[in-house]
Amino acid sequence: MGCSSSKPTTSAAQAASVLAPEASTTLFSPIDPSAKTSSDALVAVVAPADADAAMPVAKLAEVQVVPAAAEAGALQTSSASPPRAQGETTSRVLPRPVGWQEEGILFPHEGLRFLMGELSEAVRVMDAKVAWKWENLATWYQDYFYDVVHHHHHSEEVIFFPWLQTRGAIPAKISADHPELMRTMDELRDMFASGALKPAGERAELLARLRERVAAFVEDMHQHLAEEEEVIPKLLREGNFTQEEEAPVTGQIIESLGLDGNKKSLPVMLHGLKLWAGEERAEAFVAEHLPLPIRLLYQHFWKPDFQERHLGLLASLPAGVDVNPFASQGLFCQ
Repeated sequence: MGCSSSKPTTSAAQAASVLAPEASTTLFSPIDPSAKTSSDALVAVVAPADADAAMPVAKLAEVQVVPAAAEAGALQTSSASPPRAQGETTSRVLPRPVGWQEEGILFPHEGLRFLMGELSEAVRVMDAKVAWKWENLATWYQDYFYDVVHHHHHSEEVIFFPWLQTRGAIPAKISADHPELMRTMDELRDMFASGALKPAGERAELLARLRERVAAFVEDMHQHLAEEEEVIPKLLREGNFTQEEEAPVTGQIIESLGLDGNKKSLPVMLHGLKLWAGEERAEAFVAEHLPLPIRLLYQHFWKPDFQERHLGLLASLPAGVDVNPFASQGLFCQ
């Protein structure tokens, strides 16, 4: 089985960089200085990597991230991310958030919903016949979906929810959902990984099962996020929590990601912000609220990784893309 390179070919890299708009996610209200201090600590945690904001797979064909994909015309707008008016989120319960309590929870959740749109689109356009496409899909799922969503659930359970419960009670169902959602994600990971190993004649049937499983999982995730968005802002208000009190907790969650986790998560969250709050607000977040070391890592490593590898892996999946832009390149092979 082949492996994916951490760097795409020149043509793929150039196309992806044209393709992907700069992402930005913001907490919208001023961030306490202690949050910056916590973020600064990340520099000593892990080695830097690469990444940036995301765009639905559909858009990649329009700019010819992979020319063959554009010729095939296979990519469509993600059904999971319908167009919204400026200032309107993809949330089922907080379409137009008010206050830091609502805006804060949408920082990660809008990014997660963007990822779910990418996942849904990836299995919709996937060419099941080719083994290396299954390898690229499995790599994207593990690196840019599974790891990000897993950390989100984990940080809620071990950091954010215990803090909230010092002044209120979180419905048991919200925490009980996490293990079941993770079990489904584990099953999807195994199914994606098995695609390249199956005989070519059996891959179409596997993809059909995956489409059904992904659709059910995405709906479960939408419902789970909606339940959290119903409950958590209310608990923050009823508990008289302040944004100054929340800032160190948010900083602890960010620090727990390490640099590799921030490389994968931050561009997606920033992109989710940009889609509903606008590019100017997203850019302001990067300029004003990211400490200099993190801002430099984001601009010079994490954003290019998002544009080239995150988006490029997805752009390589449709029929008509005949050459793998992530073919093994020696030491860069993962």
